[in-house]
Amino acid sequence: MEAPANVKILSLAEKTLTDSHSAALGDNDIAKTPFLVYHPSALPILGNAPSLTCVLEHTAYPFAHEAGVYLPSTKSVIVTSNRTTTPAGDPHIAISRLSKAADSTWSWTELPPSIPMPNGGVNHPPTGHVLLCSQGTPTAPSGLFLLDPANPAAPTPLLTHYHGRPFNSPNDVVVHPADGSIWFTDPVYGWEQGFRPPPALPGQVYRFAPATGDVRVVADGFGRANGLCFAPDGATVYVTDTDRVHGDGTVDDARASTM
Repeated sequence: MEAPANVKILSLAEKTLTDSHSAALGDNDIAKTPFLVYHPSALPILGNAPSLTCVLEHTAYPFAHEAGVYLPSTKSVIVTSNRTTTPAGDPHIAISRLSKAADSTWSWTELPPSIPMPNGGVNHPPTGHVLLCSQGTPTAPSGLFLLDPANPAAPTPLLTHYHGRPFNSPNDVVVHPADGSIWFTDPVYGWEQGFRPPPALPGQVYRFAPATGDVRVVADGFGRANGLCFAPDGATVYVTDTDRVHGDGTVDDARASTM
């Protein structure tokens, strides 16, 4: 299916990367380089000598796996964990808040469980809340939820089905910078990992307009559509296809691993 005329879905697999900042790097360089630049527009953001600093770590479980939504007003970050299990053996994904203090130290707080198997997230400017993907459970629907950082125990469901058909396990989400429409991916990872029913829809990319309730497919043909983001002008959306890695942990090198 085609995307709306004002947004181009661009396959980088069809383009040749010629930027000298990346083309000259070998395997040993990549292992030591925290960032790879594929376009010079990223250089003003990163500067000439970008570095990585560990501000928090937690050894009990992988607490910072997805989302990574920064809230400037509170100098905090909302993250979702990798899949874990509860003491009863049920699958679980935690939402945590990482907060920066005046002395630049960071603290970690796990929020009350309120969204079924949350994953990717992004700021939602119209509400000031965090927009999160819910992958759902065998009984709870998947979809999109708004999380109020001031009241995280009571999220608001935005979208939980596609014209009556349940989503698979929405993975990542972005907001269009001009019209506020919400774009998200819906791969089958939840089913492969054993906490969702068999897929009722293909793995697709969707566009949802909260003002009208309109939801439509804007791209298909992916193995497992995963992360996505807009170009700064909103005219192009980039989508990663992580079909090479399946939800059960197996890897198939003959499958797509592209943007």
